[in-house]
This record gives sequence, C-alpha cells and structure tokens, in this order.
Amino acid sequence: MSHGLHRSFLLRLMLLFLCIMTVIPACVSAETALRGYTQEDGYVYVSLGQYPQTADGQVQPVLWRVLAADDEKCILLSEYILFARCMNASLTAYRDEFKGDFSRTDLCTYLNTVFLQDTFTEDEAAMLLPLEGVGKVFLPSVDELKNKSYGLGETLVGSENVKKILANPGLRAWGTEWAIRNNGYDPAEYTDLKKKYEGSSRKEMPLKELRLFEYSNGKGKHSPYWTRDASASDGRQARCTKATGGIGRLEVGRDNLGARPMIYLAQGSYTVTSGTGSMDDPCIIVRKGE
Repeated sequence: MSHGLHRSFLLRLMLLFLCIMTVIPACVSAETALRGYTQEDGYVYVSLGQYPQTADGQVQPVLWRVLAADDEKCILLSEYILFARCMNASLTAYRDEFKGDFSRTDLCTYLNTVFLQDTFTEDEAAMLLPLEGVGKVFLPSVDELKNKSYGLGETLVGSENVKKILANPGLRAWGTEWAIRNNGYDPAEYTDLKKKYEGSSRKEMPLKELRLFEYSNGKGKHSPYWTRDASASDGRQARCTKATGGIGRLEVGRDNLGARPMIYLAQGSYTVTSGTGSMDDPCIIVRKGE
C-alpha cells in the first residue's frame, strides 16, 4: 500500500471511530451502574414509570434524579412534585395513635398502593427496594433534604429574587401541570367539596383551591412538599418545605401540599438501554434479563 493510500485508509478509520463514538450514550453504559451526585458532574437523571403530568392528565415518563449510589441501591428523588395530597386526614390520629409514624399515614398508604400500581409496571416495581417498615415508595426525610452530598441543602442566604431562586433552588421544587391544575385525587373522594378535615384550622375552601399550592411569582412559583418526618413541637404537624427553600412544619390535614416521591433502585436489577443522563435525555432503564 502506498503512503498516500495508507494515510487515506487511516483517515477513514478515524472518521468511522468518531461516528461510532457520537452515537454511544455518554452517561452510563449497559454494563455500568448509575452514579450518584458529584459536585463536578452534577446529577444523572433517570426515566422510570409513568404518571399524569399535563393539565389534561396525559401520562408521561417520570423523571428522577439520582442522589446517591452504593453497592446495594441508588437513591432516586422525583424531579417534580407529582400531586397534592394531605399527609393524613385525621390530625388527632396522626398525633395520638400514629405518634407521627409516616408508615401509618394515609399518604404512605396511597403511595404504596394506588401510586405504585398506577406508576410502575410489574417489572419496574420489581427493581425497587423497600424502605424498611414503610414500603417501596416514600418521601424524603429532612436529613436527606439537607444532605449536601446529595446536592441538596438549605438555600443560600440572599437567594430571594427569581433569578437567584432559579440559579440556586436549594430544596425548592416545582409541580407538574397536573399537580397544579388538578388534584391527584379520585373525584369520588370529594363528595363534599367543602368538607373540612377533622381538627384542621384551615378555612373551608372550594375544590379548585385544594390543588397544589404555588408561591408567588416573586418567589419563583415553586410549591411546598411534605417530608416523612413529624414535627417535634406539634404532634398534629409534619415537616415540609417553605417559601424560602428551607424546612418548616404544617398540619397534616392540609391537602394543597405536594408529594415528591423517593425510591430505592436495586443495584444489579437494571440495564441502561439509552440516554446520556441529562434532564433532556435521561437514562432509560429496563429490568435486567428482560
């Protein structure tokens, strides 16, 4: 082979290699486990399950961020608030019977029955590990939301205008159109549109105001969401996020607060089939062996 032909052959090989590399997912290969948050690279995002997300209830893939990963599991947190619902209808039962135990609440039951069945296929649910004593779907704890190694934590001081809020959201999260404009409930649960929860101090309000609450435009139009922790100062209240991006507390009967689900994905249970792991191109996973 002449020198010129040799150079041409090598050039073609290099071009072929570059073309191949451009179509290989940059995030995670099928042979590699998902990684957790790092300050250098940020989050890997995963698409898993489907849930109503548009104003008219169109079902779409649920987007999760991978907070952390070890040899046993990946910790996934929903990127968005998916629906609004009270923590528990009875304030006195939450305080006196449950002693603030999230596993006994109406919301925990809903997450591990209706939500689990509607959101995940059998194969997808089989990839999830339960939080001991709670179930396969749960809410983040206060400690988890403040864990800086997860890329979370309190909002920086001074992050009060919209530009700063969007640049540094802290614990803030935004609801889907479904969560904001609809209720996430079966309408049959609202036979009396102005029913007042037992023991709640909130005013009676029409159904339209029971949807996910949004803070004002000046605060970035984010929404509050529940944690799985009870308040230490008032047994009728649970911990939740607030307008400032920090953690506060509110009566568990308030049903315009959101649910931002968390799940454990078992290592070794899945295969990454596509995706770069960005928000716009999340990793698509399927049950290994399927």
